Amino acid sequence: MKRYLAIFGFFFAAASATESFAGEYLIVGTQANGGGAIYEVNGGNLTFIDNLPTVEAVPWGARAAYYHEADDTLYFAEGDSPAEWSVPLGDLLNPETRARARRIRGFDNRGGGEAHPDIFFRGPQDGEIYSHTRGGGRLWRYNPVTDSVTDMGVHTAATDSKIYQVVYGNTVYTHNGGNGFRAWDQVDNGDWSAPYDPGISDVLNSHATAVRVSDGTYFSGRSGTIAYGSFDIGGSSPGTLPRLDPISPLNSMDVSGDGTKLWVAGFQPHISRETNYLGYFDISGDLANARFTLVVSPGSNLPRLSGHDWRISIVSIVEPGPHFRRGDSNNDGEIDLSDSMYTLSWLFLGGPAPGCLAATDTNGDGTVDITDPTFLLSHLFLGGPEPIAPFTGCGTSELETDEELGCGESPCS
Repeated sequence: MKRYLAIFGFFFAAASATESFAGEYLIVGTQANGGGAIYEVNGGNLTFIDNLPTVEAVPWGARAAYYHEADDTLYFAEGDSPAEWSVPLGDLLNPETRARARRIRGFDNRGGGEAHPDIFFRGPQDGEIYSHTRGGGRLWRYNPVTDSVTDMGVHTAATDSKIYQVVYGNTVYTHNGGNGFRAWDQVDNGDWSAPYDPGISDVLNSHATAVRVSDGTYFSGRSGTIAYGSFDIGGSSPGTLPRLDPISPLNSMDVSGDGTKLWVAGFQPHISRETNYLGYFDISGDLANARFTLVVSPGSNLPRLSGHDWRISIVSIVEPGPHFRRGDSNNDGEIDLSDSMYTLSWLFLGGPAPGCLAATDTNGDGTVDITDPTFLLSHLFLGGPEPIAPFTGCGTSELETDEELGCGESPCS
């Protein structure tokens, strides 16, 4: 992939940093300064892309990464150092650019290691960057422009210094070691609720947690055992994936972008902390019988990776489809009678063609004909069904037919 990108590097200036790099990537952080690398994922195969840049005065390498789409940046936290830093993802993927790490100073001078976070995450309602510090688990909002943090006044967990969390819906779930799951919600105005017990059964003193966002299935693991359950069905007794024996313990896990693989990483301490392993469960079917594939055996290594105690993160970049508002045939940014009249004029009176055919396909059947203006009129004046997304505002469609119809002009673009 790297050679391909180098050949077509002249497209970079015309596209955003990641639009040219659609695909799935595995980020591996280790306990070594400069330890860490990014790999392209093709099924179960990994192709080396680049090493993560070294960070000034950080003795340990990169840990679990959070990718913030709004600024195309990876955020790392290493509470054991303690230090935090960021790296533009596009710079890592672009062979013409040297990626450089930027130290985050917002948590400095607020105490020792317990005042530094282990992970960053996205606020589910406002899309801002958040983290929580170790120890008492205080919630913070991070501003990358000013490199500053704001105390949100919420204690998210009890006492454990290693807190593992995932975001699902408007809720952040933490697994605080032996204390089980805790949760807290973000509301529309960006405020946070007090932490509460979500009533989710769990059988593990977890070392790692992940969620499949398409259906709320969570995975929570320690050593060779990984439990699974559902955030949508609180209180359900979790099942367990087939055991990983004799591979243990489990350090980290993450779900692939399509929700079909659960990647896991760890090491075998009874042999050596250098005996890292990496593999994935096929979670596309029956979880109780999910097949495990070992990609890196204990004692082996990934290309050009140094350090031990691997922590992994998956980043999926999807090539964006047409950006439009369904029903806005005349491209005026509004949905009203004039849109149906515009479509009818084009179909039967030789009027100008719509600038965005995908938006004109009001009923989403893949064609533009008289049924589309009548569908919109029925919704507007007769209480008929609402057009499918994106309708209430600008958005991106997942329908292949919308991409085929195209959207040359749109006020959403």
